[in-house]
Amino acid sequence: MSENLTREWINFSDQMPFDKNYLSKSFNIPEEFLSYATDKDESARIEMDDETKSLLIIFDIPFEDQTDVAYYSSGPMSFIVTKEVIITNVADKKMATILKNSKLVNHLNPKYKTSFVLHFMLAIAKLYVDRIRILNRKRILIEQALGKTPKNEDLINLMKIERSLIYFIMSLKSNSLVINKIKSGKYLKLYDEEKELLDDLMIEVDQAFDMSNISNKILNEMTDSYDSIINNNTNSVMKFLTSYSIILTIPTIIFSFYGMNVPLPLTNLPKVSWEIICLLALLLSVLLTLFFVKKDYFSKR
Repeated sequence: MSENLTREWINFSDQMPFDKNYLSKSFNIPEEFLSYATDKDESARIEMDDETKSLLIIFDIPFEDQTDVAYYSSGPMSFIVTKEVIITNVADKKMATILKNSKLVNHLNPKYKTSFVLHFMLAIAKLYVDRIRILNRKRILIEQALGKTPKNEDLINLMKIERSLIYFIMSLKSNSLVINKIKSGKYLKLYDEEKELLDDLMIEVDQAFDMSNISNKILNEMTDSYDSIINNNTNSVMKFLTSYSIILTIPTIIFSFYGMNVPLPLTNLPKVSWEIICLLALLLSVLLTLFFVKKDYFSKR
């Protein structure tokens, strides 16, 4: 452990669990900061401890959701910045895997703390943009499939895309608030290079936020359109079946009348009565069919 603690950057997700009390005493970090850094439910924010001059930044990061609820979700990544060290932690192992695969992380220099944090946050913002583009491609494929043969699975996948976008919108909004607080210069020293980097970060987050909102609106409109189409198809099928049921009811009513043991017209003609009754039923059915065709009741559009 002592070897790991001499580094300028300590990443919780890379190591065995550290003793929070030891870290707090070694680097003069408030224990609650270390607790926040391991909490999966923490929301994005920035906080300064005036006594120890330690800075806590929590920034939401996207990761692949392994449940059936959504394709992607988001969770907190924590930065604890002191004079001696930068401590980072992601609350979920899936997020740690994403960061290990990022090439930028291997080129960051923790000696320049502000630049380190901002570059890290910029890499996270780009992850959002990449994931939103993936969701858009999934949406387009599902839209094409729904246009041919709608399936329940496609509608479920649309719901997963919508849920992912909602998670992203909420997280990006919180991340934007954190960036605006950093931009004030109250929490981190900002030189010209860092100010330009911060502007790039803000542009990237705004782009991801706008993309999420636009994609979500398109998805909502598309879902509403398909709901209308499904309802219209259901109404057309019901109208079609009802029309046929009525037509088939005519012969049943006529034959039911003549099945009674009471005097009825044409019963005094035993040799031809059944032919006349069949022709009457057929004639009424044809007339009713022509009426329904004229009213366009058999259309499935």
